[in-house]
Amino acid sequence: MRVIVITLIAVCCVSFGEALLSKAMKEVGPIDRLSLPLISRIASNGHLWVGIFLMAVFFVLYSIALSWADLSYVLPLTAISYLTGAFLAKYYLHEDVTLVRWIGATVITIGVIIVGRGG
Repeated sequence: MRVIVITLIAVCCVSFGEALLSKAMKEVGPIDRLSLPLISRIASNGHLWVGIFLMAVFFVLYSIALSWADLSYVLPLTAISYLTGAFLAKYYLHEDVTLVRWIGATVITIGVIIVGRGG
C-alpha cells in the first residue's frame, strides 16, 4: 500500500510540475535561438522553478517506490499521469483537449496498467 501512496503522490508532483513548466515556457514564448536576455527571462520565471522542484520531488519519490517494489509494478502506477496531465492541460492551462486526446490518454493508461498487472 505504501508503494501505491508514494507513487500517486509522485504522479501528482510530476503532473503539476509538467503543467507549470509548460506554463512557464508559454510565458517565455517560442525559442528560436538562445541569447543572454532569453536565458535571463527563462531563469527568472517562478513557474519554471516550482515545476522543476516538483519534478525533482517526483524523482525522489519514484526512486523510493522503486526501492520498495519492482519496476514492473511501480511504472504502471505512473500511467495515471497521462490523465492528470490532460486534466491539468484542460482546466489549469486552458488548452483544447479534444475527445480523441482524452480517449488516447485513457487507452494508454489502461494499457499500461494491464501490461503491468499481467504475469
